Amino acid sequence: MSDASESVDPEELQRQLSDIKGAMGLAEQYPGRARLWLVAGLIIGVAALLVQATFFLYETLGAAAYVAVWGVFSVVAVATLWLVSARLPSSEAPEGAPSWRVLYGSLGAFVVAATGVTGDAAGQIPGLDRALLYFGLVIATIGLGLLVTGAVLAAYRVRRRDRLVFYAGGAWVLLFASALPHVEMLRYVGVGVFGILFIVYAIAAYVYLTRA
Repeated sequence: MSDASESVDPEELQRQLSDIKGAMGLAEQYPGRARLWLVAGLIIGVAALLVQATFFLYETLGAAAYVAVWGVFSVVAVATLWLVSARLPSSEAPEGAPSWRVLYGSLGAFVVAATGVTGDAAGQIPGLDRALLYFGLVIATIGLGLLVTGAVLAAYRVRRRDRLVFYAGGAWVLLFASALPHVEMLRYVGVGVFGILFIVYAIAAYVYLTRA
């Protein structure tokens, strides 16, 4: 018995366990993360619908009501994400895996910087086109975030089949952002359409990620 124990290479055993975990899906390897993704996806979709509604009703609502609506939504969204995150089982990231906070923080900084780059030029175009510029940049950043998420999940040893959900999501979101200023109907209701499509995508992705 002692000879058998001494012949076991701990490093080789760890490598084999890592290979086995690498074949696992997101829901199995990181329980609850698919549910967190669903909630985040629903929040993004509802936010897009709210953007569309408040864009049309801005003058009717007035500045104070506009701020109040978004203030309440932000509080509810943050509280919901916090509650869902707090109930997740703890898990350690693999060695060398990037931080999600840094990743998404960088994307947030990017979209702020990108909108600032437009400078005075944005003020010289009509209001609808200016809004489409900003909305398109935000939607495109969401698409970029999905593509980057799929790539980063490889470092978390999530199987390729599950990562494809994020690659596919990033691809259609980027295509939608590119079409936003050029399709007449989307110029007026495109953000709302995006919200509906993203809710459908989030639900479909959740079902796909959690199925056996």
